[in-house]
Amino acid sequence: MIAVNRVKPGKPMKKKSGDFFAALKSIILPESTDQRAANGPVTNNFILKELMECFENSCKRESVGKSLLFNMHYLIILHPEVYEERLPSLPVIVKEALKAFYGKLKTARKNYDELSPVSFHWHFRFAPGTDFNQERISVEDVRVIGMLTGLKPAGSGGSDRHNTARVTMKSKATNVFDKMDINLDVLRHLHFAENGTFTVKFNPDLSVTNVAVTNNATQRTARNDAGLARIEYYTADTSKDAVYIMKDTEIVIARKEPENVGYSNYLLIESGFVSNPHARIRWNESQQSFQIASFSNNETRVNETVIGKSEAGSPRWFDLRDKSQVLLNGMVTLTFKQL
Repeated sequence: MIAVNRVKPGKPMKKKSGDFFAALKSIILPESTDQRAANGPVTNNFILKELMECFENSCKRESVGKSLLFNMHYLIILHPEVYEERLPSLPVIVKEALKAFYGKLKTARKNYDELSPVSFHWHFRFAPGTDFNQERISVEDVRVIGMLTGLKPAGSGGSDRHNTARVTMKSKATNVFDKMDINLDVLRHLHFAENGTFTVKFNPDLSVTNVAVTNNATQRTARNDAGLARIEYYTADTSKDAVYIMKDTEIVIARKEPENVGYSNYLLIESGFVSNPHARIRWNESQQSFQIASFSNNETRVNETVIGKSEAGSPRWFDLRDKSQVLLNGMVTLTFKQL
C-alpha cells in the first residue's frame, strides 16, 4: 500500500527528499533531535545534520556514471562561543559523521559499480569565526564547506591569493547546499587550530565499528597537561606585565580588540604598539620545535634579530628557542619558555 500525504488547503506541501539516503538519515537523526530550538544555539546534532546534507549533495553532484564520488574534506565554521562550547564534543561529532557517511555509502553501492574516494583520508577542520563570505555568523549559525580534495596550500605558486575554490556549501538565495566558487580570501581571517582538526584514514570496507578519532594536537598536548609553553610579557607603554600559557599548538598574538575576544588561541595585549594581528607562534610536530612568524608592518625581533614580515596567507616561519625574548614594535617584550 502506498501512503499518501494529505495537505490542508492554504498550507504549502512539505518538499520530500528524493535521494536514496532519506530513510537512513531519519534513523540516525530523528526529526525531534536534528533541529535546533527556534532561535537557539547550535547543538551537536545540528552540526552533524549540516555535515550529512553537505555529504549527500556531493554524492549527487560529484558522481560520474557508475562511479560514486564524494567530498572528503570539510571546513566547519562556528561562532567563537559555540566553538568553545562544542570543542570537547568535536571528536564525537566527527565519529558520528563518519558512521553516517559509511552507512550512506553502503546503501549507495546498490546503484553504483564502485566507490571512487579521491583521498586516503577524511579531513574535518573546525574554526571559530564571526563572519564568512560577507555574512555574519551568530550563535545560531553553522557554515559547512565541503571539498573533494581540499584547498590549495597558500604560497604554492601563482597568484593564489586571488584563487577561487570549487566547493559545496549553502547558497544564500536558496539556503540549500549547492556547488559554487568561493574566493579564498574569505578564509584568510579564520584560524583552523590543530585541536579542531581531524584526519581519519578512509576504510574501504566501510566498517564503522571501530572508528577512532583523535585530533592532530593530541600527541603533543598529552606530553604536558599544563600547557606547551609559558609566555611572560611586559608592555612598556602601560607598565603592565602578565603571563599567558600556550595550550594550543598554534596561537595568534594580537592587540586586544572586541572582534578578537572569545578565541581560545589568542594572546591579546592591551597596547597600541601591538598590531592586529602581530605574530603567530606554533609547535612544528615534524621538526619537534617552536616557530614564530610576524605579520606586522612594525618591527618584530627575536633575540635581537629582526624577522621579516609575512603575508596573511603565506607565513614565513623562524625558529623560536626556549627562553627566547621577542620584542614587538620596540615596546612589548615577551619571554618564551617551553614547558
